[in-house]
Amino acid sequence: MCVPIKMTMLLLLLPLLGQCELNFNNDLENNQKFKSVPTTIKSYENETVLLPCYLDTPFHYVRWHKDGVPLVDSRHPEIPPPERIVLWSNGSLQVSNLKSEDTGDYSCEIMSNSNHAVQAHAIEVQYEPSVAMEPSGVLELPIGSTFEVVCLANGVPQPAISWRLNGNTLDQYSNTGNRQSHIFEIKSRSMSGLIECLAANGVGQPAVAGVQLRVLFAPELTLPQPVVYTKVGDRAQLECIVESAPVAKLQWFHYGVPVQTGSHISSHETELSSSSHSLDNYVSLVKHVLIIKKVREADMGQYECRATNSIGFKSTTVELTGRPMPCVFKINPGTQSSTSHVLVWQTESLLPIMEFKLKFRQIPSANITRPIRTNWTELTIPAQTTIGPIYITSYTLHGLQPASLYEVSVLARNSFGWSDSSKTVRFATGGEVELPNYSTESELQYDATEESFENEITQRSQVFTASMVHNVATGCGYSELLYLTIFIQICLAMLYT
Repeated sequence: MCVPIKMTMLLLLLPLLGQCELNFNNDLENNQKFKSVPTTIKSYENETVLLPCYLDTPFHYVRWHKDGVPLVDSRHPEIPPPERIVLWSNGSLQVSNLKSEDTGDYSCEIMSNSNHAVQAHAIEVQYEPSVAMEPSGVLELPIGSTFEVVCLANGVPQPAISWRLNGNTLDQYSNTGNRQSHIFEIKSRSMSGLIECLAANGVGQPAVAGVQLRVLFAPELTLPQPVVYTKVGDRAQLECIVESAPVAKLQWFHYGVPVQTGSHISSHETELSSSSHSLDNYVSLVKHVLIIKKVREADMGQYECRATNSIGFKSTTVELTGRPMPCVFKINPGTQSSTSHVLVWQTESLLPIMEFKLKFRQIPSANITRPIRTNWTELTIPAQTTIGPIYITSYTLHGLQPASLYEVSVLARNSFGWSDSSKTVRFATGGEVELPNYSTESELQYDATEESFENEITQRSQVFTASMVHNVATGCGYSELLYLTIFIQICLAMLYT
């Protein structure tokens, strides 16, 4: 029974003895007594390290401390050293199968016949980084929100932390030791995606933690056809594509009144998918379709597509009309003279077109590149009879100024009303002027500040002689002119459609 009691007492006294006798007041004098030198060993987990501690002369005993706490004392071999610790006969200390907790300051104390010395060593167990992020998982916030993401990293040596958003490196963050934070302000949908914190210290692979940000937003609407052209008795289809997060509810209105579905009007929706939404798989993309099975006069007019979700709402309008489509100017392959110009345009109408209204004006050369407020000249041109809904019309303007620049637009009218105005197109007459021929919409120069057609002041003080192309064949009979007109219509339709 004596041996266990004696060992217990020694274990209790060993810390006190070690604390009383350690002295680092004169490191230079101590180190001169040692054959070994102070050592800081940087190693990795599961490795084995040896801390040297020996003199040139024999010694009576040696003992080691870690962070001021006794580890082993050669005077008490009956007390076993801690696990993985071995004290060699020359006084050196071996630590095997290193763990992170072995990192610290070690001191070797040796007593010889004439010397008492202490030498300091250190072990730094390097290990790969680990990282945690707050918040984590999935974060859903609307546009305009501000939030903080915190990254907590561990590792030896201390990891360097970097941030990424959808794979792109971010550079604005606050840093306090192993804790870094980043403030995010959601300005647009493009910020949705993966926010990552990366910690790297050169040991092993970098550690990565992330949070998936889902940006919530009010519905965004797209109209494949802002204007749907039809006629009474036909089937019509109105489409409205809604993109939102979360899912939006859609309702159709006709002049402010909710559309009631039934045997005459039906609706359905289709979930769409797009490669551009691969990262935003939480986003809803739905095509809503309103079908009018047999259009009536009362069905014509403005329809509103209104979508609502928890973030907000959005609406847009689509028109159902029997009016002609806007005219489109075509390239004129013919040779133009210095005082006349041949215009060619095309439109489509499900009802017969009765007439066209052509407006044109000369542009002073000094005003080519800035808004123009001169007056227009208007001409009413009867429509030709055609087979089918496509109308291709040619018209020659006479009495123009040589070497001058003009702009022109045209509208078409059927029994339902006037079409929208065509885009304004410019053309140049021949002469000594270096101006390109703008009589095609591919070379469009559109005056966005132009007033509406109905408010334009018409000037008829100048006399312009204008004639249809089919009237230039002077002396031809009515039958020849009719066949010539039909032939031109067919050729132009084949050329431009």
